[in-house]
Amino acid sequence: MRRRVRCAIAGCGMVAEEYAQTLRSSRAINLVTCADIDVARARAFARRYSIPRVVSPGQLDADVVIVLTPPEHHADVARSAIEAGMSVYLEKPLARTASEAESLLALADRRGVLIGAAPDTFLAPPIQAAAEAITAGLIGEPIAATAALLSPGPERWHPRPEPIYDLGPLLDMGPYYLTALIHLLGPIATVHGAICGSRPRRTRPSGAEFTTTTATHVEALLETAAGVSITLTTSFDTQATTRPHLEIYGTDGTLVLPDPNFHEGTVRIRRQGENDWSALTPKMPGFEVVGRGMGVLDLINGPRRASGETALHLLHVIEAVQRTSVSNSGSAVPAIWRAGQR
Repeated sequence: MRRRVRCAIAGCGMVAEEYAQTLRSSRAINLVTCADIDVARARAFARRYSIPRVVSPGQLDADVVIVLTPPEHHADVARSAIEAGMSVYLEKPLARTASEAESLLALADRRGVLIGAAPDTFLAPPIQAAAEAITAGLIGEPIAATAALLSPGPERWHPRPEPIYDLGPLLDMGPYYLTALIHLLGPIATVHGAICGSRPRRTRPSGAEFTTTTATHVEALLETAAGVSITLTTSFDTQATTRPHLEIYGTDGTLVLPDPNFHEGTVRIRRQGENDWSALTPKMPGFEVVGRGMGVLDLINGPRRASGETALHLLHVIEAVQRTSVSNSGSAVPAIWRAGQR
């Protein structure tokens, strides 16, 4: 039997709960240690998930370190692990900037270790079913798509939403939508963007107020390398919507996809000449478990689709949207960066 891969979790906050629930069900993974700057939180987390060791962030020792810290610490934690010869899998975003992400990938290539990155929701049954339908030609040739994250903001549910506002809706939630679109339609080649913000003063669930200076409503017009036009909206300013999360339009039909932030949901299709929608049969992804953390299994077992290269491409796209929203001109996106075959 193949040896179980020793995994460490760095950062034991909200998202770590979902990762641990998924990964402890896998026969390929052995959660051996965890770390958090809040030692009490790390110890409680270790007890809940039967993780034998709690260490400081600088003492992690595993085959793969799963980096679930706040985004501003992603690159530093990953760099330390890579320097120590460990592969890493990071929650999104891979880094705060594309140049920082390029540095991480280059370091991993020199050290001969792997980098994977969230989101991994595109590996789950809904988007895999949509990919199979597109490959089979069920909607003909894809010509356009729309994607929308329309929300009044994370203060509805998060006790401390300020770090999410530091990212803004495009960098925080955009990766789920962009990763799904890239997987289904190919890499993005050109970008136009427009940004604004309507409510700089926000209120935590506790009632305390805070101020954000990040753009909270982002519109982007994207074009893939294959010439498919995409409109993307990410917003923390909208109170309600009937707009679908994802729709893909082909010459012979349309696909409607569920929220790409999750690993489940129904994909609907309506083809030319049909009078109603029908549901696609879910496409099982080939993993023993489905949930947040599937990307770790993809990293260790292949085919490594939740890759650092794709996460870097996302950052290039996001930065291009931000640039064009200021310059009011289109911007080309660099081709997907590859230092090697990792």
